[in-house]
Amino acid sequence: MKKIFLVTVILFLFSSVSYSRDCTSGDIKGDAFIYSDGKKVKVLKGTDIPDPSNKIIMIFNKGGWVVDQKWGECKDHVPKQLGQISGTKIKGKELVLMLNGRLHKAGGDDGHECGWKFKGAFHQPWYDCVIEKWGVSKRVDVNKEIIDELVLKGTPRNQIFMSGLSCGGIDTLRHKGLYPEDFNATISFMPNCWDRNPNTPLRKMQIDELKSFKRIDALVFHSPVDGEGDWHSNSIWMKKDLGNIPGIQWVDTPGHTDRNIVVNGKKCNVKEKMKGGWEEAWPEGKEKLRSEKKFVVLDKKLQKEMKKSAAGHYLVSYSCFDYYHPEIIKFIESRI
Repeated sequence: MKKIFLVTVILFLFSSVSYSRDCTSGDIKGDAFIYSDGKKVKVLKGTDIPDPSNKIIMIFNKGGWVVDQKWGECKDHVPKQLGQISGTKIKGKELVLMLNGRLHKAGGDDGHECGWKFKGAFHQPWYDCVIEKWGVSKRVDVNKEIIDELVLKGTPRNQIFMSGLSCGGIDTLRHKGLYPEDFNATISFMPNCWDRNPNTPLRKMQIDELKSFKRIDALVFHSPVDGEGDWHSNSIWMKKDLGNIPGIQWVDTPGHTDRNIVVNGKKCNVKEKMKGGWEEAWPEGKEKLRSEKKFVVLDKKLQKEMKKSAAGHYLVSYSCFDYYHPEIIKFIESRI
């Protein structure tokens, strides 16, 4: 029973739920075009849209190591906020946000299956298993499918932009690096997609590949207080690792004001709290590590304070992020 409980606790840490706050508005499932006035959300299901040749489509990819077909996008989160860019006229064409509702096709393992198989996580057999089943890298094929479908229906590739949050932000950056002709450019929100091990091979694998690309045309929003458990996932470390890649434009969102995040004088009132960002060390006996609780916290006072503070990771789904919508529109306009 102890072993079952231990593995269950460990694997809970790798849940791929996109948002930790409640959703009372219901989920939007499947491919869908989104319009929002900041209060109400209009949903057009599918990939058919009137006058496709005069549309600029920004496809949004959700986060998580794995995306389940049963999951949708909470209407009051990203759709309600980011959907406000829809309807914007850019050089005679209409910008529209679209949700990618088929990422489940990429498959993968969020750590659960591999954890049960190898009786724990964070050790080499577990990493080998997760990397072998890694679904995030397979999302390129899924995105190619939806892009090709939109092109076939009349929207030019130069009028298609990919965007994504967290793992969705990583996979769209990777796609642009691998196949730059598939679409115009990427808008990436808080890209990170690994675990909290200070030496995690998942981070190295993804960062090394992104650094190998000659160019990635992208607008990247990031936070100095990202707050996810992913090791070195805040903007300080991400810019250090990826800041020299040609084509990437960085937008830093604010850090903490007390325990909140304030954008242009507006409190974000973020519900999610920091789950990482403080320094930790890998304890002795690496191969025996089975629980996240065994990581050694180097500054317990900092950890205690940060756990009470807002996490910037999901900022795009809050109304304070509206301040950055003109940045997105300006970037898209510069590339049309």
